[in-house]
Amino acid sequence: MNDNNDGLISSGCMQKIAALILPCLASLPIMVMPFIFGAVINILGVDSSSATFATSAEISMIALASLLVSLGLRFLSPRTTALIGLVVASLGHFISISSNSLELMFLARGLAGFGEGLCMGIGFATLAQIVGGTKLLAYSSGIVAALSLCSFQLVPILQPTLGQAAVFWFMLAVTSLCIPLVFWMPKNKLRQVQATNSLRAIFNARSLSLFFIAFLASAGSNTLWLYFEQAGGSVGLDLKSIGQLGSVILIPTLLVPFVVNFIFDRTKSILPIFIACVLSGVSAFYYAKFGSALLFSIVVISMAFLYVFLLAYIRVFSAHVDHTGRTTAAVGGADSLGMVIGPLIAALTLNLDGGFSPLSTLGLFMNLLCIIPCVFIVFARSTKAERSFG
Repeated sequence: MNDNNDGLISSGCMQKIAALILPCLASLPIMVMPFIFGAVINILGVDSSSATFATSAEISMIALASLLVSLGLRFLSPRTTALIGLVVASLGHFISISSNSLELMFLARGLAGFGEGLCMGIGFATLAQIVGGTKLLAYSSGIVAALSLCSFQLVPILQPTLGQAAVFWFMLAVTSLCIPLVFWMPKNKLRQVQATNSLRAIFNARSLSLFFIAFLASAGSNTLWLYFEQAGGSVGLDLKSIGQLGSVILIPTLLVPFVVNFIFDRTKSILPIFIACVLSGVSAFYYAKFGSALLFSIVVISMAFLYVFLLAYIRVFSAHVDHTGRTTAAVGGADSLGMVIGPLIAALTLNLDGGFSPLSTLGLFMNLLCIIPCVFIVFARSTKAERSFG
């Protein structure tokens, strides 16, 4: 890899592919979490509340590992970090297959999540530093959507042969196939971080604001997604129809990379994030307001597209404002953190015995809260511009 005049690093095609594919590994289990959740229940014979401990452990460790990469980026070799991540994730999936107790499953999913989080953090950070990497960040969402679509088709087919652990075998296979990509990751530590190792450089207004936008958007949208099956049943959809709708939801998200890059090339601003947050809040508000299966389907499809677009644009924008990759790695952790905190807030504060309308209110509130950090970003950029011309 060689330095570019813009401060970015030029790289070969395989290095770009490796840095693009590896972070998708951490996003995939989030998308197939319904399969993982069901597998834990069926393998161990536990109730849903107990299974939540195992799935929450995985998502929490994804967030933790991504944030650790963001903070310790100047000390980490991308190749070594990615290799450790893949090995730890593989070990977690392998232990999950043979787990016979909730404690062992909890440990296994935590290991898998930590390894996946390392891959997410170092992959996104590498993309942020290489020439052309900003645009490639948008394609990660499309790749995850395509892999998720494959998993929704393959895992049910594999279950008669591999049993309830089919999803863990699937994740183990995907993780193993990624190992050769490690050898195309940069061997040396990422260079741009060396010049920005102060706490002020790491915890600046724009980086923190993007972190909170990703966190709030994830907490709002994924809480609603968690109750997708129950909410679908409340409007008359059976289990088969809900599964089909889940596959249909993923198809429009395949277009997100092209939409993100098209808009980003023309704006390079916070405005698309602001608009996406408002539209996501409106969609969330109508999540449980209709008794029609058709209208419910339209709402959840629009919610999924807006959520994937929002996260993809945040990653691209974070790489644009921070070439060190720290913010991009942290944003991935914020997304995962929101997936843990959002459902906990819903469980502790909402009464869903009378219906799912409180979920709509929560989703609207979380997405509209994103407007506050958006304003902070605008203010931070305006202040910086005034200092430059003052």
